[in-house]
Amino acid sequence: MKKFLIAGSLALVSVNAMADENRGFYLNANFGQAKYDISQQDLDDVARLAFEANGVSVLGADSTFDDKGSSWSLSGGYRFSRYLAVEVGYLDLGSAEYRANELVSVPGIGLMDATIGVDISAKGPTVAAAGFAPIGEKFDVHGRLGVFFSDTTLDVGVGIGGVTQSDNLSANSQDFFAGIGAAYHLTKNFAASLDYSLFKDVGDKQTGEGDIDSLTLGLQYTF
Repeated sequence: MKKFLIAGSLALVSVNAMADENRGFYLNANFGQAKYDISQQDLDDVARLAFEANGVSVLGADSTFDDKGSSWSLSGGYRFSRYLAVEVGYLDLGSAEYRANELVSVPGIGLMDATIGVDISAKGPTVAAAGFAPIGEKFDVHGRLGVFFSDTTLDVGVGIGGVTQSDNLSANSQDFFAGIGAAYHLTKNFAASLDYSLFKDVGDKQTGEGDIDSLTLGLQYTF
């Protein structure tokens, strides 16, 4: 009986030690690219309507749209076990850039060259729950579900005949996001990861709402 009690106690100590080993704080740093799900045609229409609302007719236009921005994030988390953690962080999804050259007709003046530029950006804090599925000793796959407290900004610049004017629109919104990734544990403390995340309906009615997705490479340090 004593032998069984001793064996059971040792097994319990071993399980508790393993649980303690998987608990603790960690830091993440991620860098990559974000893609704004916005149509260039929609931006062309917005630019045309903006001119026409001021009595200016658009006779021709040539535009470009770079829907990708450089993204980065820093986050910290606490792992309750090898399977579950909570995280808080800060995320910058970079900026998408729209540029257009227009030939416009201004009442009382005639034909003139005009330009319009729009920079769209989103950044802010995040809160998420993370789940992990270990694959052997070195790999794991993981998922995240959380909220992005987004500060979305549209910086708009318009020029007609060498006269320029700028303005900006901003919105604060709480947007859900989900992500999936895989990590390779380089050492006991360091791991490298590849992550994909989708941020839903970022922005509001003033700035417009749209999805943003990102693909990042990351480095994690576990204390």
